[in-house]
Amino acid sequence: MRGVAIAAITTAPVAASGFADWRVAPILLAAWAVAVLGVIDEISPLPAITRLSVQSLAAGGIVLCGLQITLTGELPDGPVTVMWTVAVTNGFALLDRFDRTAVSAAAVTAACLACAALASSQPAHAVLPGALLAALACACLAGRGSRLGPSASPFTGFVLAAAATALTCGRGSGTIVAGLLLPTSIAIAGAAWAARRGAAHGRGRWIQRRWAQRRSTLGPAHRSRQSNTKALSRWTSS
Repeated sequence: MRGVAIAAITTAPVAASGFADWRVAPILLAAWAVAVLGVIDEISPLPAITRLSVQSLAAGGIVLCGLQITLTGELPDGPVTVMWTVAVTNGFALLDRFDRTAVSAAAVTAACLACAALASSQPAHAVLPGALLAALACACLAGRGSRLGPSASPFTGFVLAAAATALTCGRGSGTIVAGLLLPTSIAIAGAAWAARRGAAHGRGRWIQRRWAQRRSTLGPAHRSRQSNTKALSRWTSS
């Protein structure tokens, strides 16, 4: 249910601003569909094909509204936009499932997108990522755990992907590539950090297991000698 709260907090300031950018309305409608799908998945787990199908339909909806990657200016831009949006959506969902860095990664991405929009004199494009950043801050202050959850994480990933697409739509190829790589690179960096920390944690647990196995293979006499040696060392030191 956390996704509904984050979606509502994100929508409120955007609606209050009067939807300065006409592309924000279809983005939020599609993202709400993704969030509701996540809520249903929380109540009763859905097959992966169902989730991907609904996410693809939501991404296709914003493409039909005229929001798509304009790398070639031809027909392939639509399917590329759909696939990239779905990939980023599930990237943040997977990152949130396996590690606690998804909130930080999403907040950094939203802040970067908002700053990029302001720096490029496009304040209308800064409203959506700024509202999402405020929603993520409220979620952290609520103190209900550091994970987004199955409904909030795909909503967040979808909004970030669509916001990056809106910011770079119709611009040069270099700007488009840089804008699209921003959420992807941050998600990859977060996943790499999570994998590194998980590997270090796993190695520590492996060492503990090996040491426990070694102690279990030692005989009672050896363990008694060890305890006597420790007692003698404590007595001599005192």
